Amino acid sequence: MQVMVVDDDVVSRIALIDLMGRAGFSDIVDFEDGQAAWEYLQTGPMPVLCCCDVRMPKMTGIEFLQHIRKNKRLAPMPFILITSGSERDVVNKAIVLGVGGYIVKPFNRNSATQKLIEVFDGAYKSIAEKPDATALRLAIPNEKLIEYYEAFMAQVDELINYVKVSPSAEFSDTITAQFTDINKGCLTLGLWHCSKQLDRLQALECDQETTIQYLKPLVSAIKYQLSKIHLP
Repeated sequence: MQVMVVDDDVVSRIALIDLMGRAGFSDIVDFEDGQAAWEYLQTGPMPVLCCCDVRMPKMTGIEFLQHIRKNKRLAPMPFILITSGSERDVVNKAIVLGVGGYIVKPFNRNSATQKLIEVFDGAYKSIAEKPDATALRLAIPNEKLIEYYEAFMAQVDELINYVKVSPSAEFSDTITAQFTDINKGCLTLGLWHCSKQLDRLQALECDQETTIQYLKPLVSAIKYQLSKIHLP
């Protein structure tokens, strides 16, 4: 699952990236201000979770959140605001805008990690189907579901490698059919968010770089699902 970290302070940003890793996320995009993050979202895939500082140059955390909530495609993205204990007015504004939660600086590592997991879990059902539910729907044991995930991940990796070496004049037409197969795989395995992102990609005038930018989060989503499978 791809997640986003936005903070102009490099130490705080590194700490937040570490928290995301502790919460189980390995695919992390980070930005030093809201403007840079907003520009990324114009053509890039929507992360499954955003963790953003309040006070930043160019575009504050509240301004960034306002932009997201006004955008139909991006509005559902879970958003956690990083604030200080004295910024009650900011927290109130964020609540009105539909913030998923907030973490107070200086944060406690364990409670902050728990908050990230709590907000993500609250949105999980719209992002992906839990692996146990997928196995039940497909009427297969979890061991077999692991095989499905691994085969699908190999298929996506193969497509990524193909796109990397394809001539720019040919790759768009060539991979259209493969995108259809990949999207079917997403729906079969309950990767709802990834399917929506692939739909978005096909609506863009994309090049190799953009295509890979959208396919890589699919690999991390499969890895995240694999990490949540319970075996006897």
